[in-house]
Amino acid sequence: MPYALYIHGMGSGAKSGTKSSLGHYLSQYEWLSPELPTDPVAAMAILKDYENVFAPDLIIGTSAGGLYTLYLNAPVKVAINPTYNIETTLRKLGYGKHKYHCEREDGATEWTLDEPLVQKFKHLRDTLKPVVSPRMIAFFSSDDELVGREPAKKNARELEALGYEIVWSNKFGHRLNQPAAKQLASLLQ
Repeated sequence: MPYALYIHGMGSGAKSGTKSSLGHYLSQYEWLSPELPTDPVAAMAILKDYENVFAPDLIIGTSAGGLYTLYLNAPVKVAINPTYNIETTLRKLGYGKHKYHCEREDGATEWTLDEPLVQKFKHLRDTLKPVVSPRMIAFFSSDDELVGREPAKKNARELEALGYEIVWSNKFGHRLNQPAAKQLASLLQ
């Protein structure tokens, strides 16, 4: 069975409902989803290990996970609401403590956002080179309440310039839901 790698966003974890939704509609894959720390350098090291060990056929990442997806290799990559200009989105979210959206394997219930973390993400984006894959899709919500319409359009233009097929959906907000997972699965069939 081929592998698919799901990469969660900043406020989520390996037990994300998004992975379950994707697994339901894309059941031909064995799904992997490591729990990632907030530090992007440590997160990328974990993801590179998964890339090297499992050689996934499909990588899907949401939000910050969508950003990480750009720097990994697979025949098919999907970045869902990728926060390409992540420093803007993180600052909009606000500094301080934030609750995770799901139970974490490490037991953490909240994470801390501060300017040093924002700078680590900016440095990651500014220093890593996106990996070109045979099929690359950027799946954007037309109603992304976290990023906002104009910043999402800017992110879409940036990813289109990198060679991504841009797909817009009105079926979800920032976090993927069942109808959007079904729509995405139909794009990948």
